[in-house]
Order: sequence, then structure tokens, then C-alpha cells
Amino acid sequence: RRLEDVSPLVPPPSEWATSGVPLLEEAIAFIAMLVSDSAGFKQGPDDEADDWKYIRGKIVAPDGSLNYEGIELLSGRHFQHVASDALQQDMYSAIVDDPSVHPATRAHFRAAKQLGAGAVLGIDAIEDAVELTDEAFLHEVQGYLNHPRGAITLATRCTGESERTKCIYHASKLRECPPCAVGAAKERHMLTRYEHFNGTHWDGCRYGGHVGTGHTSINTHVISIARALGAAGSLQEVKLGPRDPNRAVDKESNPNQRGDGVLGNWTHSARRMVFDGTTITAVQFRKGMLGPLARGKHLATDYAEEAKRSAKAAACAANNYDFMTWAASTRGGIGREAAEWFTTGFAAKVALARSVGEKWRVRNERKRLLQQHSAIIARRNWEITQRNAWPRMGGVAPRAPPVE
Repeated sequence: RRLEDVSPLVPPPSEWATSGVPLLEEAIAFIAMLVSDSAGFKQGPDDEADDWKYIRGKIVAPDGSLNYEGIELLSGRHFQHVASDALQQDMYSAIVDDPSVHPATRAHFRAAKQLGAGAVLGIDAIEDAVELTDEAFLHEVQGYLNHPRGAITLATRCTGESERTKCIYHASKLRECPPCAVGAAKERHMLTRYEHFNGTHWDGCRYGGHVGTGHTSINTHVISIARALGAAGSLQEVKLGPRDPNRAVDKESNPNQRGDGVLGNWTHSARRMVFDGTTITAVQFRKGMLGPLARGKHLATDYAEEAKRSAKAAACAANNYDFMTWAASTRGGIGREAAEWFTTGFAAKVALARSVGEKWRVRNERKRLLQQHSAIIARRNWEITQRNAWPRMGGVAPRAPPVE
């Protein structure tokens, strides 16, 4: 409208609703809805926080009504990003807060909202650190979208077994097709087709020796993140002594503890920090866990953090270490402890940037590290499924057409 040739053709925003131009009528109706009815916009979307503050300050009057004059001041700002994020947040809330939606679906949506979840699916430049095989990519897409895993059929069983016993999903134990009972006598539950095709068993099967796949890769990546944030870091097995440092070591009741690496940043703490990495299945169908995950009382990573902190925090303190759990869910999301460390560190790094270009570089570095973390988890998930799930059918991405 500021262009001399355009101004006579487009009325001011206050007149769009009665302009008779469908495009303008739809635009002002959408903006009015966003200001008055969108909880995501009123509270502020999780992303684009700076742009949201700027846009809200322009188009929302002090009394909460729409400020029409401010609409014309939004040039150069990413209004579409803020609006999209706000609407996505509204849709997300409508799903996770609806008790009629299956609890596993609600739990999945909460896990998919964690920092870094599904980040590998949004890459804008291919490199070795984020590239997946066709099969692993499709497996990850289906998991993130909460779709049935294409590699799993009704006949698929787990091949995992240890020296003493076999997995409860082993063909010798799970003879019926879902829906059917599964598990040990004390913990049996009804295995639905929803759960079976969801494939969460193979996200974390502890039989067959593959559950630790990607563990070293995740820990190495944590060191890379620490160095990007200006901290020293080394990957090492840190001996911490017994779980309870005030009692003697006992293999059963008070075993020795170890950490996965050591980080140090003297500008934040005089102590060095031991971290311990773990990956946990995002949607747990086990009794007593699915309800809290669906209601948002807990995330799966909360349970992992609680277990690790209970086992290792006191031992770390006795050795003059701080402690952090790097808990990742099988959707690629990062637990609260690690997320706070990550976001705080990068917020400080962005604040030190001296130009718009530097801020852009730091924010892209942050995004790239999350994508790499997500890719490590995606490879891990497919590796366990590939090794432990049999027979597998389908689930293979079609070949790309030849480049002419």
C-alpha cells in the first residue's frame, strides 16, 4: 500500500472486511481470529518468540483488540511463521487435551513436541551427519507421524534373546496374532494392533544386545555441542564410586556408578560436570506409564532423568562433580535437563553475536546440532528394528528416479 501506484487500489486494513475483495476479506478475518481466539497467539508460540513479541506489539491494542494501523507496520517480519506456529499450537492443544483421543496418540504428540524431536525430517542441506538410508528415513517419518510402521506385519516377531531367556515378543512366546495377551504372568497386558504396528517394542528391546546402538554416537555428539558452547569436554568412562557414597560398595544394593563423559566451563561453575546419556522409548504402553504420558504429567525422558539422578547424582557430588542426564526419547527429543543446558547455552551465544549475520550463523548452528542428534536416534531406531524384527515386509522407500 505504500507504493504510489498501489495505494489507490488497496484500502486501509480497517476497510478490508467491507472491501468486496475476497482476498482482503479473508486476510482480515484470519488476523482478527488470531488476535481474539487463538490461545497459541495470545500466550506466544513456542518458536519465533522475538517475532511474536514484535508482531503482538504492533497489531494488538492495549485493550486486547485488533490494532488495524499496526498491520501495515509488519513488513519485513515473519508474520506467516508466527501465525503458523500459533495455529499449530492450537491444534496440538486440541489433541493432547482431548480425553477422547487415544492416550498413546496424546503421549506421542507430547513427545513429538520436545526440543529436537523429528528435527532430521526438516533438514535443508544433506551431509553425512544427517543423511539416512531410504529405509531408516521412511521408518522415522512413519514413527514421527504416528503412522503404522511399514516394516511390521501381523506376523512380525522379535528375534531378541539373551543367554538365559527370550524376549516376550519372541515367536516362541508370542504365538497368537494381536490382539492378544503378552508379557510375563505378573505383567501381562493386552497387546493391541495399535501398539503392535506402532513398533514401540523395537524402539527399546533389551534383548539381542542392540539396545545400546548409537549410545557412543550420542555421547560424542554431546561433546561436540559442549565445544560449540565454549566448554571443554571429553568422552570417558568416569568412575564415580558407589551409588550411596556413605555406604560400602555392594553389587546388589549399592553398586559402583559410572558416567559417560566430563564437561567443564569455568564461567558457569567451578565444578566440572559429569553427564550420562540414555535413550528411552517415547510412548510407553506399560501399565501405569501411559496415562501420565498422555496427560502431560510426565514425559518419558522425565523417568529416565529421575532414574539416572537417583543412581548417580550423590556419587557425583561426593567427587565434586555436577551431574546432568542427557536423556533422549526415541522421537529424537531431548529431556528437560539437557534441553535447559542446551537452550541456555545457545541463548548466551546468540546474545554475544555482534551482527545479524552472526546471530543467523549461531541459530543455524543450533538447528544443525539438533538435526544431527535426531539423525543419530533415527539410525538407532531402524538398526534395532532391522536386527530384531522378523519377518519384515514393505517399509522400503521406492528408489528415486534417475537424474537426467
